[in-house]
Amino acid sequence: MREPRNPFRLRASEHIESDATFLRLFEPAMLDLLPREQLWERVCILRSAPGGGKTSLMRLFTPPVLLTLCAYRAREDCKDLYNRLQNLGVIGEDGPCLLGIVLSCSRNYAMLADMEVDYARRERLLLGMLNARIILAALRGALALFKLDYPDALHRLAVAPDTGVEAPPGLQLPCTGNVLDEWAKKVEADVCEALDSFGPPSAGNLLGQNTLVSLSLIRPKCITIDGARVADRVLIMFDDAHTLTASQRVRLLKELIELRSPVSIWVAERFEALSSDEVLSSGAIVGRDYDSVVLLERFWREKNRRQRFEKLLLGIADRRVRAATAVEIDSFDPCLQSSLEGTRWQERIVPAISEATQRVRTLAGETQRYQEWISACGKAEETAIEKLIAWRALEILIERDKRKAQQTFDFFPLSSKELEERDGSDVQAAAKLFLAHELDLPYYYGPRCLANLASSNIEQFLWLAGDQFEEAVSAALLKKPTDLPPERQEKIIRKAVHLWWEEIPRRVRDGREVRNFIQAIGEFANWVTYQPNAPYSPGVTGIAISMSDRDSLRDPKSAKFQALRRVVSSAIAHNLLEPILDYEVKGGRWMVLYLNRVLCVQFELPLHYGGFRERKLTELCQWLEQGFRPKKGGSLL
Repeated sequence: MREPRNPFRLRASEHIESDATFLRLFEPAMLDLLPREQLWERVCILRSAPGGGKTSLMRLFTPPVLLTLCAYRAREDCKDLYNRLQNLGVIGEDGPCLLGIVLSCSRNYAMLADMEVDYARRERLLLGMLNARIILAALRGALALFKLDYPDALHRLAVAPDTGVEAPPGLQLPCTGNVLDEWAKKVEADVCEALDSFGPPSAGNLLGQNTLVSLSLIRPKCITIDGARVADRVLIMFDDAHTLTASQRVRLLKELIELRSPVSIWVAERFEALSSDEVLSSGAIVGRDYDSVVLLERFWREKNRRQRFEKLLLGIADRRVRAATAVEIDSFDPCLQSSLEGTRWQERIVPAISEATQRVRTLAGETQRYQEWISACGKAEETAIEKLIAWRALEILIERDKRKAQQTFDFFPLSSKELEERDGSDVQAAAKLFLAHELDLPYYYGPRCLANLASSNIEQFLWLAGDQFEEAVSAALLKKPTDLPPERQEKIIRKAVHLWWEEIPRRVRDGREVRNFIQAIGEFANWVTYQPNAPYSPGVTGIAISMSDRDSLRDPKSAKFQALRRVVSSAIAHNLLEPILDYEVKGGRWMVLYLNRVLCVQFELPLHYGGFRERKLTELCQWLEQGFRPKKGGSLL
């Protein structure tokens, strides 16, 4: 396969046909997601919004990819990945030690729920089809590990399960691969025939099975080729489990968890498969998810992992840049300018310094209270943009102090030391945001900005970075500079965000209501953020409800909050709101709902976390119905 002009456009794993290309684009840091303990002994459930990286992670463990990795292990871009998989016991000195099988749950299974038969028989049909397809995928994978052709080499494969394993109807054990293959194909054909028929199966024809018997037949020690064990470990990966019906998904998870098979099991699904209760529990309910659950976005949102995720994304970007055919660029970073230090910006910034200085002096008035602050700010030796930010930050601090002084009658002069204590990075960030808003300066630009805009979702990053790289490629082909200036970067981002915003009603469950609710949150956050004294610097990017209110929202019996529950859970499931549970502040515990960082662009907000305002459920219900309306008098309460 010819490498693409813009590899960022290859967002879905299934669109990358070549295993060699897949490995070149796969960033080894993705393996950090996997649980450290009992990875192979427990059922592992991978949950995320669309584009979290579940399918790509699963593809890595399939025979063709592992064999290709072993062949390319000496290549610089494969060494780290090869070593990591060695440490996980996936690859040994002689090649792959694991038989990885991916089974998509989007293939007809949901249609079984529409058959006019009783629930027990629908379950048998579901398990029968799963058994057949697991076995067929395992046979193909086993031969692939030995570099043999399917079905020609099936006679060399033997299946001899442990004593005590009861053979399913129509199959005698032990058997050869040919026999098992024919049995599985017949089971699949019988179920599909029943599915395609106009009437229900006859009462005497009891199709399917009562359990996932296939997991007993493909245990590592049960499958051999020419007398040699196929692999030390077998891994079954169920992808797209959210496409099953609710009852099918529950039945499958229950079967997998209770079976406790020596075959390793991974299940990948989107949050949209969960009930509102599960979503509002941030994806896992204690006592229901008995095994390992990995919430991909939540994993990367942990404070100690955000820098690791940024590094992961920029590593992915570098790999994609190097895979491009149209240009020869070694890394992504040089494609995007990341400062406003150029000459063209000085023409706008330098006059703005004088204007900001004058505003500060006017705001301070004749009082001596702020004179030492003004003097200290004027003496600082900084670049033009740093001076402008410093004066704007001082304006914010004086606004704050004047409001406080009016309440406390505290008008004593302030020292430069007090200025240093109050002028933190959050105030500087608020000043930068205000200046961008007031002077029409670029704010959303640079590689780190793109990483922040990803909101812990890899596909979201690839989408945004792909638009930027496309511009760089076009510039290179026209013999123009490939480092995009900040204003061009921001224009590309804003255009992409606008299209994304317009698509929400179409691609999100209850999309119109969700977008209206997000609109209210965004307008509220913008209103609070741009108060003259920047009370929650650098700005507000989310709301919070008390944990007790969250419990009320979860209650399915509460008709009062039914619409809000439905909208909030849909927004979380589609990664429009980022939930954080049990956040402790002001002596209480809260569920924080941050806006997806792309939505921060839509509402002119900073990309920082930490700024949120507590709201009551009754007020949020009003927002859902009427939108956000500022309170009279500008009160923030």
